Amino acid sequence: MRVRFQITDLFKQKKPDYIFMMMVFIGYLVFNGILLARHEMWRDEANVWLMARELSPIALLKEIKYQGHPCLWYLLLMPFAKAGLPFKTISFVSYIIMAVTAGLFLYRAPFYKPIKAVMLFSPAFTYYYAVIARNYCLIALLLILLAVYYPKRNNKCVLYGLLLGLLVQSDIIALAEAGVISCFWLGENLWQCYKEKTIMPFRNILKGIWIPLCSLLLLIMQFYHVSDSPVFKVGSLGKMEFFREVRNYSYRILERLSGRGQIFCLFFFLICIGLMLLVSVRLRSLQAMVVMVSAFLFQAIFSVLVYQLHIWHFLSLCFVFIWTLWIMYEQKTEKQMREQITGAALCGLQILTLVLSICMFARWNAEEETSSLKNALYGSYSDGGKTADFIKENIHPDELIVSVNVPRASTVLAYLPEYDFYYAGNGQEESYADWSEEQSTETDFENLTVWVKNNFPDKQEFYLLDCAGSCLGDLGEKVDDWSVLYKTKEETARGEEYIVYLIKL
Repeated sequence: MRVRFQITDLFKQKKPDYIFMMMVFIGYLVFNGILLARHEMWRDEANVWLMARELSPIALLKEIKYQGHPCLWYLLLMPFAKAGLPFKTISFVSYIIMAVTAGLFLYRAPFYKPIKAVMLFSPAFTYYYAVIARNYCLIALLLILLAVYYPKRNNKCVLYGLLLGLLVQSDIIALAEAGVISCFWLGENLWQCYKEKTIMPFRNILKGIWIPLCSLLLLIMQFYHVSDSPVFKVGSLGKMEFFREVRNYSYRILERLSGRGQIFCLFFFLICIGLMLLVSVRLRSLQAMVVMVSAFLFQAIFSVLVYQLHIWHFLSLCFVFIWTLWIMYEQKTEKQMREQITGAALCGLQILTLVLSICMFARWNAEEETSSLKNALYGSYSDGGKTADFIKENIHPDELIVSVNVPRASTVLAYLPEYDFYYAGNGQEESYADWSEEQSTETDFENLTVWVKNNFPDKQEFYLLDCAGSCLGDLGEKVDDWSVLYKTKEETARGEEYIVYLIKL
C-alpha cells in the first residue's frame, strides 16, 4: 500500500509536467499534420518511391552507387511501395518516424522542458524531416535512440550495435558519428579490460560491435565503383586552398542553419566549443565532443571534395548536437558529479540550442527560403500531383505519353503506377532517374516523331509532358500547332511546372 501511495504522490507532483509535455506533443503532431496535408511531393521523394516499387533488393544494392544514399530508406519503403499503396504513403512513413523521434526526445531528454518545446517546433524536428520524406529522418531517430540506450550500451550490446549498424546505412553523412561512437564504445571496453585485468568486457562488447563493422562493409560494397557514376567528382585542391575551403564551408553550414552572418556564427562556434571543452575536461571524457566535431568537419570536407551538401544534411548536425549534450548529461550521472561548474556549462549549451532553434525558426520564415513556412502553408512546392490528376482523369493508360526530363517527370509518374512514360531523349520506357548519360541524351522534334512512327505505327497522336530541362532542342513555332491540354498556373518552389501537349502526327 505504501508503494502505491508513493507512486500516486509522484504522479501528482509530476502531473503538470506530463500535461505540459502532452500538450506540446499534440501541438507538434497537429502542426506537422497540417503541413503534411498541404505538402506536394517532388522528384527526390518520387525517385526513391519508384526505386522501392520497381527494384528487387538485389537490384537496389547494385543501383545505390548512382543515387548517393545507402539502402536502409529504400528497404524500409519497399514493402509499402510493392504493396501498391499510393505515393503519399512515403510522407506518412516520414511523419511517423519523426513523431516517435519527437516523443522520445520530449519525454526522455535531460533538458529543460521549455527548451525542448521550442526545439520541437524548430526546423530540426518540424517539416524538413517530418513532412518532406527523405532518408535523413532515420538519422534523427537513430541518434535519439542511441542517446536513450547509452546508459545500457554494455548491457544491451546487440541492440546498441544494431542501432549503430542502422545509422551507417541511413546516409553517408552519418558515417562520421557512427564510426566515432563505435570506436569510443570499443575503446572504453578495452580500457576496462586493461584496468580490471580481464577480457570479459571485450567478450561482452563483441556481441554488438561486429554489427556496425559489417554494416560498414555492406556500405563499401554498395558504393564500390562509385566513380562509374557520371555525377561523382572528387575535387583536387592544394593544402592551403583545401583548409581555406573547409573553413569557408564551415561558415556556410552555420550561416545556412542560423540565417546569421559570419560574426554571429564565429561567436556561436567559439562559445559552443569552449563550453563543450570545459564539460569534457570536467568529465574526463572527450567522446561526446569528438563525435560532434567529427560530424561537423566531415560534412564540411565532404562538401569541399565530393558534393556540396544542403540544408537537409546540415539539419542532421542538430541531432548530433542533441546526442552530444545528452551523452554529457549521462556521463555526469554515471560519474555522480554534482559540482556546479559542469552543470553551469551544460546549462549554457542548452541555452545555445535554444538560441539556434529560434534563429532557425526565423530563417525558416525568411522570404528567400525555398522551403519556407509560408510556402509550406500557402505556396506551391511542386505541380506533379495536380498534373498526375489531370492525366488520370483525361488520358487513358493505353495512350502514348512522352516526357522530356526523367527526374522531373518521375514526380508525375510516381502517382501513376498504371501508366507508362517514354523518355524522348532515348526512346526508352521511363522509370526512376539513374543519372546516367543516357537519361541526359538530347534530341529534336523530327527525331522524336520518326521514333514514334517507327515504334507505334498505329498511333495518330501522342502526348508530350513538357517541363524545365527539356531534352528537346528549340521547338520554335512548332508548339503553336500543338493543343495545350494542361499547364501549371504558378511557379513552384522546386521548379516542377508542367505542360501537357496533344500532338497529332
